[in-house]
Amino acid sequence: MRGMNQQVRLASKREWASPFTADDFLHMLELGAFEGMRAELVRGGIEKMMPADWSHGELNARLVGLLFPLVRAAGAKVGTDVVIHIDAHTVRGFDIAILRPGAVPQKALRGEDVLFAIEVAETTQKRDLGEKRDDYGRAGIPAYWVVDIVAQVTHCFGLDASGSAYGEAMIVPFGEPMDVPGLGGRITLD
Repeated sequence: MRGMNQQVRLASKREWASPFTADDFLHMLELGAFEGMRAELVRGGIEKMMPADWSHGELNARLVGLLFPLVRAAGAKVGTDVVIHIDAHTVRGFDIAILRPGAVPQKALRGEDVLFAIEVAETTQKRDLGEKRDDYGRAGIPAYWVVDIVAQVTHCFGLDASGSAYGEAMIVPFGEPMDVPGLGGRITLD
């Protein structure tokens, strides 16, 4: 016979884990739960992101500098480390986002706010070219670039006819001009 204060494990077939929602994550973000770190909500789980190193930050700055005149001329907006609400259980963070003209910046953007998104990849190529590409496509973001520091190329994606997935990438080597989606200009990464 067990004592009255002895722990007993109850058998249950029910799964008790509950994924975080996008609203939960955004509320935690607002309260400072991720102060000093970068995090994303991916299918209900919180993933800690590594801090960016110098080459990543420097390339982000160069890209923004190259894009800014085109963004300004089009009446659009550019932001870095921007949060996007993908679905009820996924919130991602862009390295760079170009907002559509007239879009109002908010704490978490929606796909319809974004003209195109950019990720700079030094160690994150697999994630950026895989699950992030799929998530940004599902959000309906018209164009997506993955700028690969190691390979010195940019993978340029555009939405396919379904409007919810990207087609094959056009791969542009550094030093070659690239058309900038929705802004009517070209830039060249050196």
